[in-house]
Amino acid sequence: MKHTHLSVLAAFPGRAGLPNSSDEIQATMQSPDIKRIMCFALGPEGTNISQAAMRWINRMNVSEKSDIILCDTPEASLAQAQAVDGDGAVALFGTCAVYFALHKLFFQHPGALTFFIEEVMDLDEMQLATSPTHVQAIADGVPDTWQVASHPSPAPLVRNLGCEVKLVNSNAKAADEVAQGNAELCITTESARESRGLVKLHSFGSPAMVFFYGIIGPSIEVVRSAYARLNSQTWQEQPLVQAAL
Repeated sequence: MKHTHLSVLAAFPGRAGLPNSSDEIQATMQSPDIKRIMCFALGPEGTNISQAAMRWINRMNVSEKSDIILCDTPEASLAQAQAVDGDGAVALFGTCAVYFALHKLFFQHPGALTFFIEEVMDLDEMQLATSPTHVQAIADGVPDTWQVASHPSPAPLVRNLGCEVKLVNSNAKAADEVAQGNAELCITTESARESRGLVKLHSFGSPAMVFFYGIIGPSIEVVRSAYARLNSQTWQEQPLVQAAL
């Protein structure tokens, strides 16, 4: 009989010593102790996760020291963020509330703070699109022999069409599939549709979505250290403020 010691089991990191509110996170990210912020987000260009990352960067007012690195999957985003170990570097990995494998990513990586940052943003208009050459072919409806390229999460939106769904890694990648002639239809975003020269057939709308940007590995301690220094400076300055009053 084989025995396995309990020391092999992981534990979720605590948030003690880390910023919690949006204001605290902003002050920490603006700290000179944090020299570079890398947001690893789902690509290619035009995904909602990457757009939400840019929105957060601008809202935090840290664009001068931030970069968005596009990745094939959220899992790849996490892996690349985990590998970052530079002086004053903070790496974030992006997911969203409706990512179909979010629970696996969360529980398979207990060392990560997957929901460290939340960014609420209306989705870039979700839509069914096709290439200009296919528009006339659907005057009487969509042929059931056509394929719809889609990320797994929004794929149920076309369940009533009766078409085969070709699963891809992102909404922007779905647009690429149609632009390259590998599928007739796609569920994509307005930005991806426009940049690929596709035609919108149906709008699913722009509901609000919650996006998450997590930290893992050395980045956790970089953020904790920067926040601790800010708190230390605040306590050092407080007596001076009271004396002035």
